[in-house]
Amino acid sequence: MPFADVCGTEQFREIVSDKKMTVVCFSAVWCGPCKTIETDLEKLTYSFPNIRFAKVDADSNAEIVTKCKVIQLPTFMLVRGGDMLGYVIGADLPSLNQKIRSVGTPSELSSERRR
Repeated sequence: MPFADVCGTEQFREIVSDKKMTVVCFSAVWCGPCKTIETDLEKLTYSFPNIRFAKVDADSNAEIVTKCKVIQLPTFMLVRGGDMLGYVIGADLPSLNQKIRSVGTPSELSSERRR
């Protein structure tokens, strides 16, 4: 599953307000830890086909980064219907996987893709 690239505050608001759980990855092209986990992060998206994954470039979206209080890259924010479900800070994929499993609903965690 590819990441949806967030290109502005309006798109970001729409994504985080959706009923579907979304994992938002805050990263930057110059971020070493972001680059080192990129392949494994892409694989993680296929483990959760019913969850949306979105990427926010911290350099291009400073307003979003500031409003979300992101202080370290990468940071992962889990949201559903405008409600914050949690954060995972740093390139810690096992913690991200665990956080997704702890806040996801059974239908979101199902390996079958919902349409």
